[in-house]
Amino acid sequence: MSIPPPNIVDFEIKETLLCGPGPCNLWPSVREALTKPIISPLCDEYFKALDDIRTGIKYVFQTKSNLVLAISGSGHSGMETVITNLVGPEETLLIANRGIWDERAYNVATRYGIKIIVHRIAHNTTFTLEELERQIEVYRPTALFITHGDSSTGTVQKLEGLGDICHKYGTLLLVDTVVSLGGVPFFMDAWGVDAVYSSTQKALSGPAGISPVAFSARAAEKIKNSKHKTPFYFDITLLAEQWNCYGNTRYYHHTLSPPLVWALRECLRQLSIETLEKSWERHAKTTRHFHERVQRLPLEFFVPNPEHRLATVTTLALPKGYNYDDVIKYVEEKHKITIFPGRGPTADKSLRIGIMGVNSTGAVADALADALADALQALVKSSL
Repeated sequence: MSIPPPNIVDFEIKETLLCGPGPCNLWPSVREALTKPIISPLCDEYFKALDDIRTGIKYVFQTKSNLVLAISGSGHSGMETVITNLVGPEETLLIANRGIWDERAYNVATRYGIKIIVHRIAHNTTFTLEELERQIEVYRPTALFITHGDSSTGTVQKLEGLGDICHKYGTLLLVDTVVSLGGVPFFMDAWGVDAVYSSTQKALSGPAGISPVAFSARAAEKIKNSKHKTPFYFDITLLAEQWNCYGNTRYYHHTLSPPLVWALRECLRQLSIETLEKSWERHAKTTRHFHERVQRLPLEFFVPNPEHRLATVTTLALPKGYNYDDVIKYVEEKHKITIFPGRGPTADKSLRIGIMGVNSTGAVADALADALADALQALVKSSL
């Protein structure tokens, strides 16, 4: 044989406290769920797991819609599914752009020949309903794409009333909740959201690779009457049959990863046990405590208005003279805590610190604040 077998040597992985914008550490029960047996995609246990997941997704999105399921893939798979099923070539997508994930939506839509209108604002703030209505009234898009919680900027967008505005002009409302779901309030039906997606590795404290999605009755009707073809892997009509969304199908579309099915099911079970209200309250309380600690340090919030700050991811600006990579490296090596630098519009402008899911506790908030205080002091001393 011309290609010899590689010598793949095992190596030790040291677990750290994951306090970036994602992934998050796993719930212990989710870690255990990942070890459950691999099962056939055509057995009763498999279908029961899918039913449990759909029930949990309805709860976390707060929707009565039947068109709810999970996509095999990270959050981007949810994004691509939502966009390509609801907006066809030559139709118009209005993107409310304030961070990197809105740029990703632009990238996805461009590849499918979708007409795109982009409305941008400063990265450290959020949109008003009035300015969004002006854009929708002028362009009358097929859909509006907007990010609820943005992990690149640390902002959370107010959505109440936006669905009504969209529907007034015949526009669908598409929402990214990857870093917000489970950590801050979200009400799909009450807010008139037509399509939403999330992922497991953020406030749900699961592994990346499987992404909940949900579609309103209005969106389902649009899909039913659509003239354009969607990617086979993300075809909601076929996936709805696999997930038995309407109670009369057990269609085989593709083989989902059983470990990820078990993990998502356990993430949703844990959140159901705690309840959404208590999870939202826990995240708000923990982040509030962290912010109180941060205000005693020579750090600045990247997002000046507290009402615009996301409870799951905080963005902080360092004082002049500090290097972001140096601070991140020090916190990881000295304190075994992983935090991230800015990304996209916040690159070299902020630290991105996530306190969410299983990590949303006062103890973790204090450990982070102590680590940052130590880094700021140590790095100044080392530069003298």
